[in-house]
Amino acid sequence: MTTYDMFARSARHHPQKPALIFLDRSISYRALDEQVGRFAAALANLGVKQGDRIATILPQSPAFVTLYLAAATMGLVLIPLDPRDTPEEMQALCDRARPKLLVGLAYPEPFREKTEALVARYTFSHVYGYFGNLSAPGAQPFEQLLQGSPDPVPERFHPKPDDPLIVIFTSGTTGKPKGAVISHKNSWAIAKATVESGGIDHTDRTIINMPTSHVAGTHDLIAHQLYAGSTAVLCPKFDPKEMLEIIQTHRITVTGGVPTMFRLMFKNCNLADYDTSSVAKLIVSGEPQTPEFLERLHAAFPKATIFASFGMSETAGFFTFTRPDDDFQTIIETEGPPALDFQMRVLRPDNTWAAPGEVGELLIRGDSVISGYMDEKDDEGAFYQGWFRTGDLGFLDERNYLHYVGRCKEMYKSGGYNVYPLEIEIYLNAYPGVNTSAVVSGPHPIWGETGYAFVVPEEGAAISAEEIKAYCKKGLADYKQPSRIIVTTDVPRSSIGKVAKKELQQSLQNYI
Repeated sequence: MTTYDMFARSARHHPQKPALIFLDRSISYRALDEQVGRFAAALANLGVKQGDRIATILPQSPAFVTLYLAAATMGLVLIPLDPRDTPEEMQALCDRARPKLLVGLAYPEPFREKTEALVARYTFSHVYGYFGNLSAPGAQPFEQLLQGSPDPVPERFHPKPDDPLIVIFTSGTTGKPKGAVISHKNSWAIAKATVESGGIDHTDRTIINMPTSHVAGTHDLIAHQLYAGSTAVLCPKFDPKEMLEIIQTHRITVTGGVPTMFRLMFKNCNLADYDTSSVAKLIVSGEPQTPEFLERLHAAFPKATIFASFGMSETAGFFTFTRPDDDFQTIIETEGPPALDFQMRVLRPDNTWAAPGEVGELLIRGDSVISGYMDEKDDEGAFYQGWFRTGDLGFLDERNYLHYVGRCKEMYKSGGYNVYPLEIEIYLNAYPGVNTSAVVSGPHPIWGETGYAFVVPEEGAAISAEEIKAYCKKGLADYKQPSRIIVTTDVPRSSIGKVAKKELQQSLQNYI
């Protein structure tokens, strides 16, 4: 089954049902299918070939979903670019991906400037502006592609399940971004896993406010909505107040995000002013949860079943989910068992399989796991005996639940002992008044390596480095205690709010 097949099935079963809601405008499954047909016909008339690539600089919008489905119909490959990147960074990705077409946002001004700057640096055969006109040479309005007739897609377009659908660039927090090539089969498998693990069906309404350049925004959420035949409410950007207003107005039943998004909600919004009682399923991922965070989350969404999950670009989305009847302690301590047909194992450094409870590198296999990266050289070392090497440290308990320990590259040795920054961060985050913490390693003349802890206080909280050091002495072994505590107003983050460890590591020269 291809991604378009999933959508077409939902369109047949629920033709009048809203597929998308955007800025209070509703688009039915039938209308969206016709729009996709018009766009696909227009692309065919431009002379595109199966396998050609289309770059986008777009927020969550009907235009992006139309592009996504048209690409799925014709066997084209979507390359979503991050609007937060500089034009130079976008050009570097385009030089590698070689897209032929670009659809870029023409409004507001910062997006328009970046789109036009990219066109000046990279030659596309066709350029289209969404939400306005671009001054780039030869650029045309995106809406022009939707004015033709929904002609049948020419016979030369025959995408198969293993054909590529979309390339998601990894965040690049540990080096040059890798292009994870997600196929139609990957799309179908992760959609099925998400829908069945989360108990999602055609009656649900999902809010989608993750960036289109992130796997959760471009693929996982859209794919499961298409698979289930539910309704997606699209948000061009994340804003906590707008998110709550949408939840209340549209009676959202499924939502999710990284903890940073919800912490911003707690900080900036009076939750008592909003009715969130419609939310029945809430998926949280990206970092471990503390008891205090889960308590606040439950208070904000009192009728929601909270799922902890774990995923990555290379698996097209989430591949673990806690169970609906799991208690808070399980959600705090684990990421849940593998979803549906996924399999997980843990590998020791000597390439032997670890026993339950033993920390090692997490390996995974299943139909949603990519077969490789866009650049073949990135495939080197990515697989072991048919299993994908995630680069994450963890262990499986006797129930086969995943306990995440951290990234392999973040672990360091202090005085010969293995130190896992995540363990220290969980301890620091439990201190009253701490909003976020991040630990990275630096050189030490005696121990080899030591930890540097960046601590971000809650708004209004007064925290000193001395009291955090004293707190660490009480609850951490001496080799785990950071040598330096840096209290700061914030830490660098990725486009979805995850801490950018690479940038922190590079900033250490200011503190050593």
